[in-house]
Amino acid sequence: MVKVSETDKESGDAAPPPFEPDPPPEVLPQPRDAVLRAHRVPRGFPDRHTYLRLDLGEEDTPASPKVGEMLRSLPDSVYARYPDPWPLRNKLAELHGVPPEWISVCAGTDEAMRLVFDCFVEEGARVLLPRPSAGAYLAAAEAGGAFVDRVEFEDDLSFPLQAYRRQLLSRTPRLAVIGNPSSPTGTALPREQILALAAESPSTLFLVDEVYVSYHGSSLLDPEVRGAVSPNVVVMRSFSKDHGLAGLRVGYLVGRPELLKGISVVKPSYTVAVPSLFAAVAALDDLDAMRGRVARRRALADRLVAALSLRGLQSRVTRAAFVLVALSPPVSDWAAAFAAHKVLVGTRGHVGALARYVRVTVTADEDLQTFLGVLDAVLAQGIHGAPRVGAVPGDWDETREGMA
Repeated sequence: MVKVSETDKESGDAAPPPFEPDPPPEVLPQPRDAVLRAHRVPRGFPDRHTYLRLDLGEEDTPASPKVGEMLRSLPDSVYARYPDPWPLRNKLAELHGVPPEWISVCAGTDEAMRLVFDCFVEEGARVLLPRPSAGAYLAAAEAGGAFVDRVEFEDDLSFPLQAYRRQLLSRTPRLAVIGNPSSPTGTALPREQILALAAESPSTLFLVDEVYVSYHGSSLLDPEVRGAVSPNVVVMRSFSKDHGLAGLRVGYLVGRPELLKGISVVKPSYTVAVPSLFAAVAALDDLDAMRGRVARRRALADRLVAALSLRGLQSRVTRAAFVLVALSPPVSDWAAAFAAHKVLVGTRGHVGALARYVRVTVTADEDLQTFLGVLDAVLAQGIHGAPRVGAVPGDWDETREGMA
């Protein structure tokens, strides 16, 4: 209690306010240390719908018109019930010639990959990744407290087979990841080499990412090699790149039931929405439409490479869905210059041997012509100061480890 003196009373001065200490600083719960240190994958551009998107391999429509027909025909009652993945599991099992118990349906390959890491990679475990590769792998490994060994792609962007094998045999990682074809390099390994690596390290789980397999044309699930796949291999697939269902988020894992049983423990229930499940079944009922789209996109890629050659630019058609265009580094300047013309190209994670390339996916003739027109304008105007478009720094200059 603050005492007021007689002098203060007589003078009529007001008593000073009582002392109130400053409130303690707000302390919020913090993520685990491993999460705070983990690689962060850039989350994309704001308002991407205002750009021509050539960076992520997206389509304007699904490959098959049956998908839209199916979605429009769904009765309202299906939205009030929990999803049932079994029709899709059975369809995929029939497609790949395996029992349904070998299939786990997931909300895109992002969830599929996380489930594998959550199930098999404990804190302090070792993970083997090529570099560059999809940044989600590095983020999942580091957030789980794993040690990550990286093996650089060769200068010609071929898979570093011997260096990868040395790391595999000397470190015996808990998990090894191989993209076949790889993103963002677009290169692939012969199936026999992947099978040999898995056989040499039977205690390592191999996660083989076959998201672009329809463009590559060679899979570990093909009938002629399926029986030779060792039990420590899980294959990951998606409906995004070939069927054109990226917005519906449907992916799946194919592996031995003993492996998938563990994954089912960490997998949440009902993560794939009812419309996505129906759409995926409809897509599998029209594989000819998907194959036709893949053929058209390959032809567009060839045309793009030919047009770039006429302009004196080096480029390469990949075993994936995109074309790599060689430009002067840093490619972030080029990406920003294209963005100023409302065109997005892929540069994230273009490190090491990939540092001089931008990634371009054209899905229609008009996209090809638009890109070439913008390219000609950028070549004529130059790219000085391009990292700032409209005086605003953009996410397009985030090349440090976007793909990892």
